[in-house]
Amino acid sequence: MLLVGSPGSAKTMFLTEILHRMKESYFIVGSNTSKAGLVNQLFERRPKFLLIDELDKMNNADQTSLLHLMETGIICETKINKTREMELTSWVFATANSSEKIIEPLLSRFLVLEVPEYTFEEFREIALAKLAKENIPEDIAASIAEKVWTVLDSRDIRDAIKVARLVTNQEDIYRIIGIMKCYSKENNSDILRFK
Repeated sequence: MLLVGSPGSAKTMFLTEILHRMKESYFIVGSNTSKAGLVNQLFERRPKFLLIDELDKMNNADQTSLLHLMETGIICETKINKTREMELTSWVFATANSSEKIIEPLLSRFLVLEVPEYTFEEFREIALAKLAKENIPEDIAASIAEKVWTVLDSRDIRDAIKVARLVTNQEDIYRIIGIMKCYSKENNSDILRFK
């Protein structure tokens, strides 16, 4: 299964929940994974569930090693004076911001699920739950969620967490959100265009 969606849509959280609940899981980050490293870990760990965050950041050559596993269930490695092969039944769960950089043969092996954008109610509910874990009072968490959604025009839960870690009261929310809005990349590019 491949979850595709915008940043901050809880794709990684889905993978980490599998990691915590399924003992035979192995988690990797696509941008930090090489073919040799992946193959070696598959031989050593023999995971029943392979969890790959940011599959779209894995380069094409490294994606082919995963393709062979998903296509045949066989892992093989041939180097000078070293050859090894094994059959492995491993379920692959991956995430990506976009499927455009995933090679077509590999993409065809996945059930691709598009993660829809949050509604405000969903965003608020998730923000309240995440900020409760940060020990943020519910009234402040609700204000943060509302201001991140309306003022910052952000759908990224991580923005709510960033604000929460900087505030101690309601007044701080307005100040921090104002600073974030004033110095955001979008506003800075608009300022440069009009100078």
